[in-house]
Amino acid sequence: MPEMDMRRMQEEAARRAREMQSRARPGRQRPVNQPAPERPVQEEKPSGQPEPPAPEPIAQPVAVPPASPPPSLLEELFKDRERTMLLALLLMLGGEEGNNELMFALLFLLM
Repeated sequence: MPEMDMRRMQEEAARRAREMQSRARPGRQRPVNQPAPERPVQEEKPSGQPEPPAPEPIAQPVAVPPASPPPSLLEELFKDRERTMLLALLLMLGGEEGNNELMFALLFLLM
């Protein structure tokens, strides 16, 4: 019996969440394949017992359209041939105790 009450409460919470979402988007109409929300059947309850508080509706996440993945670092580096060449020269000169002025000039060209 408690499982049935819990299931009924979950269904009602889901219905309320859908209803709130449909109210939040007044310009959009309900899709054709989504059934209309059904009205809950009111059960006879003794008048002496107070009604339990309704559970908070669970907000469903909004679906975000998949975006194209960001390009990788290597793809970005190899897009520009001149920049790739300057980076390669900087790497080769950085391994040696070479001319620092030349390295700064290459860094300036990279900017």
